[in-house]
Amino acid sequence: MSKSFTSPGIKIKVWDFPVRIFHWSLAVCFAASWASADFFDNAMQYHLYAGYATLVLILFRVLWGFFGSTTARFKNFIPSFFVTLKYAGSLREPHPGPQIGHNPLGGWMVIAMLGFLFAQAGTGLFSNDDVATQGPLAFWVSDTLSETLSGIHHQLFNFLLALIGLHISAILFYRFFKHDNLVAPMITGYKSLPGGISAPKLHFVSNWLAVLLFGLVMVGVLVPISIA
Repeated sequence: MSKSFTSPGIKIKVWDFPVRIFHWSLAVCFAASWASADFFDNAMQYHLYAGYATLVLILFRVLWGFFGSTTARFKNFIPSFFVTLKYAGSLREPHPGPQIGHNPLGGWMVIAMLGFLFAQAGTGLFSNDDVATQGPLAFWVSDTLSETLSGIHHQLFNFLLALIGLHISAILFYRFFKHDNLVAPMITGYKSLPGGISAPKLHFVSNWLAVLLFGLVMVGVLVPISIA
């Protein structure tokens, strides 16, 4: 995305609706998964539902990373190692950077979160708690493999908590040190650019394509589960 230092204080649309609804829906699904497993008795069925929803959301986001709007596409926010390292060196500067969508570190955080959440939801399909609840595809694998995947499923949760803690810490760091509010644009879709940065040309894909892709993913995930 090209940037030039001209008009100050421009407010532009940065995030499309599919990205925003994905972000907050994923947060709700993770909270529901955590609560249903650790804080409520007899809620494991809801834990499974939250896991199915998480898997659908993750797969949709992967597709949207290729077919979605400019700021949603992986190619526009997954930089090289050297670009990421150079950006990391600028974190000590107490002002917003010129990035329009995800910054380099934020882009890699997105990839990490998607990867860990996909692995978490995927292993959950084959997990077995040896009491009353098992994933819908647990019978497809041996008891030994199911137990192994169950252990991975539980361990991944700790990694996810660490990533979420890092994510929240980064949001606070940007808000109070870099003076860059990352939350508001993910709610409204609009961001005020730092003074002197002109608006880039961003392409926003129709929400109907998102509905189509989401529907295809939902069918692809839920149909095998329902007939398992």
